[in-house]
Amino acid sequence: MFDPKDPIPQRPDRMPPGQILATCQRCRATCCTYMAIEIDAPTTLADFENIRWYCAHKQTWVFKDAGSWFVVFATPCEQLQADYTCGIYDTRPQVCREHKFGECDYFLRGEFDLELRSLEAVEAYLRQRFPSHYRKQTRRTARRRGRAPGGEGATGGA
Repeated sequence: MFDPKDPIPQRPDRMPPGQILATCQRCRATCCTYMAIEIDAPTTLADFENIRWYCAHKQTWVFKDAGSWFVVFATPCEQLQADYTCGIYDTRPQVCREHKFGECDYFLRGEFDLELRSLEAVEAYLRQRFPSHYRKQTRRTARRRGRAPGGEGATGGA
């Protein structure tokens, strides 16, 4: 992947051709190191169970961009060569052929509306998105602890 300390370059429509080539070489084929698959937008807590499941896996995370949701699998293409070129360039898949310079991660770093890269990040997001659910859940947990046999706040049977 690109060096995150690299400054984000100017937009490609403002670059001379030589700088475009140099930018591609500096990028290290970031677009070939993962897959991002669009998923249905989650709207309920039940929907977010899938998001939690994705984020429980190594090298997998979820992002939202311009209203669309994606799951990312950070796994490199098997055809990516050591010099960051494509081993099957002439017969590469259509999605690779349609990839446009300037729409790549090298230019768009950090421009997602939302990134969920861990279970903790999902939980924090859900606490903001569904605050009443979490307030109820906290009260239920506290009540359960208070009723534990022999525990503080335990009440006798009637």
